[in-house]
Amino acid sequence: MSTATVSLAMRGNQRISAATRERVQAALTELGYVYQRSAVSLRTSMTHTVGVVLNNVSDPFFSSLLASLEDALAASGRSLFLCHTNEAVSRQTEFIRKMAEYNADGLIVSPAAGTAPTHFRTKLGGIPPTVFASRTVFELGFDYVINDDRETARIAAGRLLDLGHRRTAFVGGDPRVSCFLERFSGYREALEQASVGFDTALIRSSVPTRKAGFNAARWIAALSPRPTAAICYNGSIALGLLVGLQKEGLHPSRNFALIGHENVEEAYMTNPALSVTTVDRDEMGKRAAAALVERIRHPESPPRQIVLRTELIIRESCNFRLPSGS
Repeated sequence: MSTATVSLAMRGNQRISAATRERVQAALTELGYVYQRSAVSLRTSMTHTVGVVLNNVSDPFFSSLLASLEDALAASGRSLFLCHTNEAVSRQTEFIRKMAEYNADGLIVSPAAGTAPTHFRTKLGGIPPTVFASRTVFELGFDYVINDDRETARIAAGRLLDLGHRRTAFVGGDPRVSCFLERFSGYREALEQASVGFDTALIRSSVPTRKAGFNAARWIAALSPRPTAAICYNGSIALGLLVGLQKEGLHPSRNFALIGHENVEEAYMTNPALSVTTVDRDEMGKRAAAALVERIRHPESPPRQIVLRTELIIRESCNFRLPSGS
């Protein structure tokens, strides 16, 4: 067998038959051969590595997105390095700098809260090809794959307005994050379309956790006049708020209405079952990985800016209709 054939077989080239590739791989395994990726990268300027920046990998949304990204990148022959920023822009900046130093092929980034265009334009210099996922920085004009957050919030708020709710709280999230801004804008648009006044007293920002949702229940119960419904920034906040509201004597489906964003697995198991908007994490991960591969191959092509459609899953938690005249 020629050296060229062995080389092609080692790289999985489809011009070499499957039987030959298997024979070569068996021989390499027997010899204990380890593929020297660093030597190949010197020749091709490709390291087959991707840096992934996420905010909180313990959150069900980001853990699912990470799994999808890893599967999709592995299918393209790439491994990933992970940075969990915990919303620290400084940690994000340092990780991206290191990925540039190690010549990573590209980056998939869910920007930390407070990320500004200048963090990518001036502070990082020549960064690898970058795709934003779940969140974005619109001003940069980078490739991104995001949810249609504005529309889903508009639909959720519209559902509550149709049920007669005129005082709907908006609970959780960070105003420095694109998802929050888009969802908040959709919420306000729905109010404006229904000629319902906007009340800043009904807005509560917070970290996107169950504990924050649970604590928000006491805030809702203390407001006067009290809200009759709430939209939560994400599923974790909604799950916490659902429990907290019941401790305050407010029972979604009986005397309160509740909707969360970003479907979580437990949503249909709660009592009452939680109404949520959907986000296809698997599709988001696949599309983000594919967009990065295309950006690596075609660095001068126009930006790929993908917005995924979502829907509202109506369950018991938002079935409370406000009586006429309330």
